[in-house]
Amino acid sequence: MSKHLEKDLVRLSDRISELGSLVVDSTVKCMVMLQNFDQMIADEILRTEDHINKTEVDIEEECLKVLALHQPVAGDLRFLIVVLKVNNDLERMGDQVVNIAERIKFLADKERVVADLDFTSMGEISSKMVNQAVSSLVRRDSASAREVLAMDDELDALHARSYRVLQEAMKQNPEIVTSAVSYLTISANLERLGDLATNIAEDIIFMEEGEVIRHQDGLPLG
Repeated sequence: MSKHLEKDLVRLSDRISELGSLVVDSTVKCMVMLQNFDQMIADEILRTEDHINKTEVDIEEECLKVLALHQPVAGDLRFLIVVLKVNNDLERMGDQVVNIAERIKFLADKERVVADLDFTSMGEISSKMVNQAVSSLVRRDSASAREVLAMDDELDALHARSYRVLQEAMKQNPEIVTSAVSYLTISANLERLGDLATNIAEDIIFMEEGEVIRHQDGLPLG
């Protein structure tokens, strides 16, 4: 590897870490916001989105320049491919958090839905998945990435439970339908954060081990 290529790859690693930190910070704020419906935090998240979007565009342009200038192969090429994919997934994570912030702002003057929901646990799991996925990428740690995959089932189960609880609540009191749909959207956004973290984890495993594990659910082992 040339020194110029090595320098560019280190810079890309730093930039994707920077983007990951922005997304993790927004996700942590989202978890706090879900506990108290704080409008100021929602506004902070919306402001951060512009920074996330700009950083995502900058990283994509840098990746394309490195590909054109150095024509990397093998592990370096895999790293660049993964950075491009992760870059997009991180930006989409930012979108999910913004969607939640917008729902919180919409619900500000609405009556709270009284239902047995566990957004706190969903927020904690999704935040941990995002944080660990980003950390695993920076450290190129496929074992840590596999732990992210294991967390997704619990998040999916909590989202399914939210759907059932809200469906029953709307049957019992049709007047809450408008608010309940926003609550369901929040649950879906949290679940989607987990899916995107899982995508990143799968890409890290591909980068480090050369194994493609996406779409393998239900396939026999061994």
